[in-house]
Amino acid sequence: TIHSSRRRFAARLNSGVRLLRKIFVNSAQIKNEPGVALGVLLIALLAGLLISVLATGFHTGPLRPGTNTVLLGIYIMAWGSMFLASYFFSHKTFFLRALIWVCEHWSHPKGRGMAFFYAALALLLGFVAVLSGLGVIGAAA
Repeated sequence: TIHSSRRRFAARLNSGVRLLRKIFVNSAQIKNEPGVALGVLLIALLAGLLISVLATGFHTGPLRPGTNTVLLGIYIMAWGSMFLASYFFSHKTFFLRALIWVCEHWSHPKGRGMAFFYAALALLLGFVAVLSGLGVIGAAA
């Protein structure tokens, strides 16, 4: 009775672990693609956004309503999107692999999961900058 229910539970647990191993082993066996064109495109997108922020007269200090603050928020959110994409698609291009490498080697705690933290942080801060640039919130201190 108790022993048979424990055996059934253990059997279900083992089958679940085997299923998870198959999922993770299969995802780990995905071949890395060079993805030079995609990597260069992503880098060019970030560079273009940065140049547009600087070209619209970006100034340090509190966030002020205006086009430059909106573009700054979009630029920061683009970095967050890159980190999020790096978690799921790091096998597609060298650039996303580099972002995952940062998460696994230069972060504390180290690990792929830090990509979620960096993505959430950048998306939140970028969203606040966009809202501040549109004049919806006053983020200036």
